[in-house]
Amino acid sequence: MISSLKRLVKHSAIYGFGSVLNRLIGFILLPLYTRYLTTVDYGISSLLLTTNSVAVIMAKWGMGSALFREVIYHDRDEEEVESTALFFLLGEGILFFGALLLLSGQISRLIFGDDSQTFLLRLTFLTGFLQMVQVVFMARLRIREQSSLYAGLSVSRFVVGTGFNIYFVAILQRGVAGLVLSTLSTTAIFSVIYLILILRHVKLLFSMSALWSMLRFGVPLVPGNIASLIMTAADRYFLQHYSTTAEVGLYSLGYKIGLVMSMIVQAVQLAWPAQKFEIMKDPDAERKFSRILTIYMAGLGFISLGFSVLTREMLVVMTTPDFYAASTVVPLILLSYLFYGSRFMTNIGLVRENKNQYASMVIMGTAIVNLGLNYWLIPRYGMMGAAWATLISYGILSIASLVVNLRFWHIPYEYIRILKVGAVWVLIYFASLQISTTNIFMSIAGKLLLLACYPLLLFGLGFFRKGELIRIRQIVLSRIKNTRQLWKSK
Repeated sequence: MISSLKRLVKHSAIYGFGSVLNRLIGFILLPLYTRYLTTVDYGISSLLLTTNSVAVIMAKWGMGSALFREVIYHDRDEEEVESTALFFLLGEGILFFGALLLLSGQISRLIFGDDSQTFLLRLTFLTGFLQMVQVVFMARLRIREQSSLYAGLSVSRFVVGTGFNIYFVAILQRGVAGLVLSTLSTTAIFSVIYLILILRHVKLLFSMSALWSMLRFGVPLVPGNIASLIMTAADRYFLQHYSTTAEVGLYSLGYKIGLVMSMIVQAVQLAWPAQKFEIMKDPDAERKFSRILTIYMAGLGFISLGFSVLTREMLVVMTTPDFYAASTVVPLILLSYLFYGSRFMTNIGLVRENKNQYASMVIMGTAIVNLGLNYWLIPRYGMMGAAWATLISYGILSIASLVVNLRFWHIPYEYIRILKVGAVWVLIYFASLQISTTNIFMSIAGKLLLLACYPLLLFGLGFFRKGELIRIRQIVLSRIKNTRQLWKSK
């Protein structure tokens, strides 16, 4: 149990470092964006990015997840699987994204009401095609648990991407086009690097049986992935239709801060499959899965609480007054991603029994609910309606996914302990709303003190078990001892 958890934390941390760096380009450069882009520009950029995300999910055919199952769970030859997946994705990608390039004008009219964004859509779809190489290469690194190489490449990509963003947006002042060109340039450079690295290991092999096996596993995931993206991104299109592009920009900025939680969730997702398939073979798997979910919810609950409490102060420091209103949606987005992450952690039974069609049915049903909520709430409440629709939908998705998975493999999760985490989260968040001062430093200090009460309140509610308290004490004493030894050596 401890070794599995340590491996998960280790690789999650490294994958998370890489994943966070790539997404931190948009977060760290908020001061730059909010001074060189208007809220309308930010809205257009968000709609372009969302459209490309839909296209990439459709084009991948669930191959990323299918590679894991074939290599780790079925012990199929790794080179054969990777070669087959790579050649299939490149060939299919040429046809798919080629069609989108030809239809860019019609897509622009559908989303923006005119042809104004046709050229930027074409550049965006070209970026999507280049991302096909990344699917196989990143899966290979995760299968082999080469998290250090993953992180090293991510650092390089972060540096290059940041440089391109500064050049195109701040120096050339190209606005939205600068963001698109920056993403395309970075993706093109690293797609070539990924291709060179993977071709050293890939042979001229193409197995129809391997492809058929991967498609049988991966294709049922595609509707679910699209439905998941609908839940994440459909609200932008509703806001564009019922409100203004400026409000899309404000909402997207709030989402950008909320995506900090998404980065962490994604980091765990990247490390989790390799761990999950190994734990499944363990005789004590049920207890391990149960305990890991509790630790996951407690840890990510604290992170989401920290950002929720300090969002207003972050925006004051990093942006201009035109963007401060985005702070209202951030706590709801953070909680949404907490629910979203829990869904992946409990998706055990369906994966073991290869019943992914049920997972897709659950998420497609929830996506329909999400569309209905967006249709009902956004015309009345604007971006707050969008945020509430997202939170409610992800809550429903998390519960429904849990119920379906338990029918195929009953795991006794620690529901009472998780509820205690939720109670402490709500208590501290609403207490933070009572801190109102014009002095930003006093505000930050007061809220940090509140956050420090998180473990204390959990302790008071009896969250921690005796063995966990002993383990925490050992870790703390060990760190103190190491610190003292380091201090003496200096």
